[in-house]
Amino acid sequence: MSKMAVLYKAELRKILSKKSVWIALLLSLALVLLVGFTNFSADGKGVYVKQQEKTLGAISGQKMDDEFFEMFHSTVQKELDEHPDQYNSLLEYDRGEAYKRAAESAGMKALYDVIYNTVRSKDAVIDVTADEFYEKMRKDIESDGLELGCTQEEVDEWLQWFDKVEKPIEYSYALSYQNVLDVLFIIGWALILNIAIALSGVFADEKTHRTDAMILSAKNGRTPICLVKIAASITAALLQTLVLLGSCIGIEFLFYGADGWNAPIQIIIPSSPWNITIGEMILIYAGLAILSSIFFAITNMVLSHLTKSAVATMAIHAGIIFAGLFNVPSKLGLIAKLWQLRPSMALYYGTFCNTYRYGVFNNVELTTILYLGLSIILVLFLVLSYKKSQVQSR
Repeated sequence: MSKMAVLYKAELRKILSKKSVWIALLLSLALVLLVGFTNFSADGKGVYVKQQEKTLGAISGQKMDDEFFEMFHSTVQKELDEHPDQYNSLLEYDRGEAYKRAAESAGMKALYDVIYNTVRSKDAVIDVTADEFYEKMRKDIESDGLELGCTQEEVDEWLQWFDKVEKPIEYSYALSYQNVLDVLFIIGWALILNIAIALSGVFADEKTHRTDAMILSAKNGRTPICLVKIAASITAALLQTLVLLGSCIGIEFLFYGADGWNAPIQIIIPSSPWNITIGEMILIYAGLAILSSIFFAITNMVLSHLTKSAVATMAIHAGIIFAGLFNVPSKLGLIAKLWQLRPSMALYYGTFCNTYRYGVFNNVELTTILYLGLSIILVLFLVLSYKKSQVQSR
């Protein structure tokens, strides 16, 4: 085994030996699993889930045309007619709410949610037609884009992508992916925090523990140590990402199944103009999570090296987390657009509703280019700066 491999293993072991790293990871994992379980039935045996799968699985693959919507309406109306004692009093003052509850009882809540999230009105769900459904979907893309601050030209370009989606859309039961979206945003925040906890001292500890002089006197200087620290830190960050992402997707697939992988993204994000499948969306999110974790790891290492303090590094990242909670008004134009690329937004489901254009790039493409480019620049800066500190010390 080479000396670099030995150093790499030792550095990785040092990072993963910290109790704080495992405590933070376990807490994040518990939160991911807790959110993943929130929609399960009270008896814990998934009876409600099985009802959804049976009822909606039977109609998966059908085109969402007028015949499809008529089937949905007749199923819900049958539930209302067969249980008048349960719904009559509710129908007197809130017909929309009665319709929603009847859809749930008929095992069609997931389908009801798809329709409601598009038309955004309980009353409109009751008798919506296919033409109204797709027209509302299209108008939402336009209104959301203009509200974000996009130009009309940008919105028109996104609408062209949406118009390429084959319609009527083929329905697919995809409840697992809807729940994955709910958890991804939490994972994004957890990674920012967990990676900071794990790596804030990766370079600062040299000063704190006074091992910098020993490293300086090493035969081959600091450069090999720096490269080993970078490799071990990125590995630790990726391990956390894979654990959280794998747990999120795994628990949802276990209870809700993986149906819907090849369905259009509009099944779970109705106002998305993207012409991709749900499976492609999940793969893109996985790529963004991996890239973001590498970016978080590198920024932590740079701060740890510059501040020479694990506490200062954590404090800076706490400020970054706090700043990420706020949105910039769309009237600020380019600044508002660039703010959408902040790390806390990388795994937000709104990524695939975003109609921003940055020249020829969309938000996902520019996020990838930006994070990858900055990561390379920061690694080069870190290696050169670390080597320079060796020369200055001598």
